[in-house]
Amino acid sequence: MEINAEALPRPAFGVPDGPGSGMLVPTGPDEPWGATVDDAFDDVDVDLDGADDGADDDAVVVSGPLGPPRRLGPGDRLVFGRGPDVDLPLGPDDRWISRRVGEIIVAVDGVRVVNLSRKYALVVQSGDYAPGAAAPALREPVTLRARMPQDPAEACLLTAGSALVGSALMLRERRAVHLRLPGAMPDVTAVPPAGTGGKTSTVAGITMNPESREFMVALQLCVPWLRDSAWVDPLPSEPEIGPLVLESVGEDYLARRVRADPQLRERLRRKVRDHLKALRKKLEARALLPAEGPVGNTVIASTIIRHDILGRRHLDLFENDYWKQVQANQWAQCLE
Repeated sequence: MEINAEALPRPAFGVPDGPGSGMLVPTGPDEPWGATVDDAFDDVDVDLDGADDGADDDAVVVSGPLGPPRRLGPGDRLVFGRGPDVDLPLGPDDRWISRRVGEIIVAVDGVRVVNLSRKYALVVQSGDYAPGAAAPALREPVTLRARMPQDPAEACLLTAGSALVGSALMLRERRAVHLRLPGAMPDVTAVPPAGTGGKTSTVAGITMNPESREFMVALQLCVPWLRDSAWVDPLPSEPEIGPLVLESVGEDYLARRVRADPQLRERLRRKVRDHLKALRKKLEARALLPAEGPVGNTVIASTIIRHDILGRRHLDLFENDYWKQVQANQWAQCLE
């Protein structure tokens, strides 16, 4: 949907009042769009689960608890909420979510998140991480107050990275909208094993977005061998990977539900299987897997580690609160 940014209403509130405060103060005419989250998070790439590498590199990707991810370009806008007349529905039966929660607007200088609700504040939770680096503290979220009668809506500007957006209840129940901007995220790039010469274009073409479910499945599959270089510990099976994922991001209650509910358990197993199949196709397309013989998960894991697609540095992500929050949001939504 095309828009004219100059025609949009201008929020009256601006930058956060001090680092990490989440409070907004009035701004002058030079800051018409509201709160700015400066350097809110590291750049991230926008490769989605199941998406082709490099597809829509300049797209802003928005995903919610229902339906497929949406890709937005400059001039696009998207309204999310309980509905019915919204672009991204969050579930019609939840009366604790506003009919129109917020709006996402893609403009030249970034992505604006606007609170449309007259009842609930809108929370924008961002973070950063780099595999192998010490885990930073979780950033204080920016809070956009509920819209008061006769007042313009509060907004914030995102310029890079990713964020979870929603009411406090949506974030707590892992039903937040996940917003991902284009850019160079600390991604996972395959390199040749030692002794094979320089990096080749076929091998270097494999990347995984650390915020995707595919990345988490690959990481959980490889965890035993990343922790023990002897490669003697057994790898988790497809039915075991899903509950391990949930437990590793703090969703112990959901993991117990999955183990006790055959239908949920099967749904999760199929999700894991689909991600492993997609990963195997990526490796096959770049001739990294054996040409003959069966290709099981042990072969996939050894290939991932041998080509340094994943390494011990990625185990540090399990200490990063923002990364775990994003992953928990992704997995909880795929089981709804």
